[in-house]
Amino acid sequence: MTQLPVITNAAARSVEGIARVVRVTDDQLWLEPEQTTSCGHCSSSASCGIDTRQAPGIGSVSSRLQARRFVVDNPGGALGFREGDRLVVGVSEGSLLSASLTAYGLPLACALTAGSIVQGLYGDDLTSLLGMAGGLVLGLLGARFMARRLAARGDLAPHILRRARPDETCGNT
Repeated sequence: MTQLPVITNAAARSVEGIARVVRVTDDQLWLEPEQTTSCGHCSSSASCGIDTRQAPGIGSVSSRLQARRFVVDNPGGALGFREGDRLVVGVSEGSLLSASLTAYGLPLACALTAGSIVQGLYGDDLTSLLGMAGGLVLGLLGARFMARRLAARGDLAPHILRRARPDETCGNT
């Protein structure tokens, strides 16, 4: 099996992960992220649902992995991906930074700014708290609008970078 070249024009710097193909259609691949080695090896694994003796169901590894499945475009089906293939997928660092600033930074900045303005105008703690709540709501609405823009541009979608080597894990590339 030969190593595939980079399939997409993803940014040079991206956050990568390994996913296994669980379903193939003509135009889509269903991928499931691989379980990292850090999970299930701690002292609390028996209580978090990772324990291998646990029957499948709510809270089990298989149910959580099914909930994490995602879809990527199958580039024309021409590359011959099959169920069970391991692929390296990535999202550009800039996209992740934009998404995190949108989700966390914008609502926080709006809440703090509104609270500061109201505190300066009225000087009352309760009024400042209400101003912060209003700023938070405004920030959340703005974040929702910006997240839709990011999603519409396709910035947040993972891209197939290459096939994973048999010995490759998320920690050693």
